[in-house]
Amino acid sequence: MEQKRKFLFLYLTTGAGHISTARVMRDCIQKLNPDAEIVMVNGFDKKNIWGQYIFEHGYYMSTNVYHGMFALAYDMGMNRFWQSATIKLLYPHTTWYLKKIIEKENPTDIVSFHFALSPYLYDIVKKSGKKINLSVMVTDPFTVPHFWFYDKRLDYLVYSEQAKKTGMSLGVPENQIKIVPFALNPKYQIPFTKNDVVELKKKHGFDLDKKTLLMVGGGDGIPGAIEIINKCISKKAKFSVAVICGHDKAKQKYLEGIKALNPKLDLHVFGFVNYLDELVKLSDCVVMKAGPATLIEVLTCKKPVIICRYIHNQEKGNMLFAVNNKVGYFIQKPKAIYEKVEELLYDEHFDEKMEKTFAALKIDTDTDKTARILLEKKSF
Repeated sequence: MEQKRKFLFLYLTTGAGHISTARVMRDCIQKLNPDAEIVMVNGFDKKNIWGQYIFEHGYYMSTNVYHGMFALAYDMGMNRFWQSATIKLLYPHTTWYLKKIIEKENPTDIVSFHFALSPYLYDIVKKSGKKINLSVMVTDPFTVPHFWFYDKRLDYLVYSEQAKKTGMSLGVPENQIKIVPFALNPKYQIPFTKNDVVELKKKHGFDLDKKTLLMVGGGDGIPGAIEIINKCISKKAKFSVAVICGHDKAKQKYLEGIKALNPKLDLHVFGFVNYLDELVKLSDCVVMKAGPATLIEVLTCKKPVIICRYIHNQEKGNMLFAVNNKVGYFIQKPKAIYEKVEELLYDEHFDEKMEKTFAALKIDTDTDKTARILLEKKSF
């Protein structure tokens, strides 16, 4: 009898992309193989102080508060010496914890969704004597930090030829790197019509006769949102505006105050939502950061994007993908962002232009392919 498959998915809470990708793959594998068991575990437990400080808390502070910190940390992390130093610092507790989890769960397969966890896995499994398939799913699509490919003995799943070339340039054998489709939440792949958009606008209380601007920035909200809203007020914007604040309660409360004081602006303020797909589909243009998951979700729904910020080098490739394919713009200043939104939404040929542009954009989001690769064990 064939052994029942049990997957151990390892992630960290450094941004939403790692865990969201893991969730998409979990659902996809269980759809194709209902008997498969998937256990998702944060690779750093609460006692891993250094790991949380460097990667989880450090990531949040450096990307949302002290931006220069991330640029410095990123550039240092591209160097093999600093990669090795970080791994050695985290080695004692991280290996102890991962070994404990692997012994408890006894998986047939382990998939790492974060580069900070991957370097420990091969040696842990080898010492255990267990036969476990090891895979790393690289969640940065284009400009991939070198830390992802630290261990040349692992098998890697990447989203682009650019990512594959990066891995090969760092010494990973070509046959250990496979290009796979983007791991996309299936909600964004459901086709929708103009009538569907009308129903979604009714559902969420939007004006049916107005174009809609959506501002979204992941779990921590969008930078410059307040300045853009103020510009909408001063210019008496004729379009609706939706802002997703994520976990930023202070910004949400402030914007709700602005909404109350400016009833003529059709402003809709949201906190953290689990129906982002619906807000994307009812919108006409999206202002966002260059996070890979949200970017591909928005572009799959054929909505043009204005990228107001990308994380130093790591997300540069995401921004360039949108700009080079003429489905997005990189604009940082709130005034210039507002002017571009007006230009797009008031263009009488807007819908026609977008339809032609997106018809030429090819994004492979058949996540079933990736799930089959994992279910077929060492098939590459």
